[in-house]
Formats: sequence, structure tokens, C-alpha cells
Amino acid sequence: MTCCPPGQRSCWRTDDARHLGRATLTVSDATPDPLLWDTTGSPSAFDPEDWFAYCTRLHGRPQPTVPPLAIQSVINAPHEQVHLDIVARRFGVRPDDFTIAAHPFAVFSHRGQDVVLATSPKGSYAAGGLDELIALGARRIVLLNVGAGMGADLPVGGLVVASRALRDDGTSLHYQPASRYNEPSPSLTRALTAAARRTGTTVREGPVWTNPAHFRLSQSRLDEFRQEGCQVLENEVAAAFAVGHYRKVEVAALVHVGLSLAAGRF
Repeated sequence: MTCCPPGQRSCWRTDDARHLGRATLTVSDATPDPLLWDTTGSPSAFDPEDWFAYCTRLHGRPQPTVPPLAIQSVINAPHEQVHLDIVARRFGVRPDDFTIAAHPFAVFSHRGQDVVLATSPKGSYAAGGLDELIALGARRIVLLNVGAGMGADLPVGGLVVASRALRDDGTSLHYQPASRYNEPSPSLTRALTAAARRTGTTVREGPVWTNPAHFRLSQSRLDEFRQEGCQVLENEVAAAFAVGHYRKVEVAALVHVGLSLAAGRF
């Protein structure tokens, strides 16, 4: 059977996933909206290894490897280099910008455990940084980012461990078939929750709302998703969970509450 969305020249076959090298679409997926096409089973035209081959030629050195335990910091731009500077000074290591894509990282040892700290700009770009980090060797990754508290009982300065992410983004759909929510690694999330609670600050564990459209945070969605139980609005978690799902690695997320939308406005 062939399903062709209106105006689309090349059709998708529901009885042969190999047709044109693409993933199978069901009849319900035959829609003119590309975001709803499930192509997660289709090979990519560009992989991290392709980019690394270019970086290797450019730098004249082989690609580095990083330890399995990783932290990806997706904090506002003025603070990104601060994290690497702290690690560099405290542990005497030098950040590596091998990928020349605004995703520098530094490897250090903490309590006998090798760890890599990587940084990235916010939004959808962070998913590419996470994909690169995984291709370099990371297997258990904690995402650190900043968001806006959605309820009056969540103070600015608190922490939210994401139990799942409401996927109001677009990037995650290229890594994981469409669903309302996606989930992190249960074991890594438990460990992250325990560590966060040892900080002494307010810590919540619950759903987060991922929406990278900074100036289109509709109040109707804010009200709906608050009632649904979402604790915080942020930009990256759903995509990070989807990348982890696709690459078969563990990902968890910790969101710092930097401001509040409890009153419905910034």
C-alpha cells in the first residue's frame, strides 16, 4: 500500500520499510505535516562520524574519547564558559573544542571517577551537542538547564528533576516517534534525585514542559500544562530524552528554576 501526502511526489510504502531507504508510515501518518511523519527508522544523511572526519582533517589529530559519565550544561550563554573555567582551574585540565561547533568539553576526575563536562548553546542546538558527546563515548549523561517554574509553590532557585517531558518541541520527533511525553533513564534519574536532595535546596521530581519557542509560550498552553502537572517550562529536555532513546544511552535532566511564570506572565 502507498500513502502519498498531498503534493508529495515520492510516496511512502506501508508494506515495505526499505522503499527509498525510508521508514514505514502507517495510514494515520499520511499527513501533509512533515513533523508527524515517523522517519526515525530511516538512515540519516549526516552523522556525527561524518563531522568528526572533517574535524580530524582540520585539526590534524584523531578524535578524542570521553568517559561514559557525562554532564551537559545548557545554561544561558554568559555562564557556559564559567563552568569550564571552574573545572579547568580546580582540576588542572584544558577544555577541548574538537568539534568546533560551540560544544567544548573538559574531562576531569572527581572522587576517583572520570567525568566529562560539556557545554552547549540553548534550544535545539543542544541536541546536536548531546549527539556529538555520545559519539565521543558518553553513555550516562545528566543534562543541566534552566527553566521557569509554573506553580506558585516552586520557588526561584529550586531544582526540578524531570520525571518525563511533554514534547512541545520539534527536534525530539526526529529521534523518537511522536508521543505526548517521553521519559528519562529511571536508574540515572533516581541517582540524580538523591544527589540533588543532598544540596539542601528545594527539589521536586515531576513532568516538565519542553518548548523552545521563547516568545510563543502561549498562556492557554501554560494553563493547560500546569493543570496537567508540569512543574517547569524549559527548552531542551524532551529532545535530550529522545536522543538518549535513539542512541540507546541513559539520559536524565536537572532543571534550575531561574524565574517564575506562576502569575501567567514573565
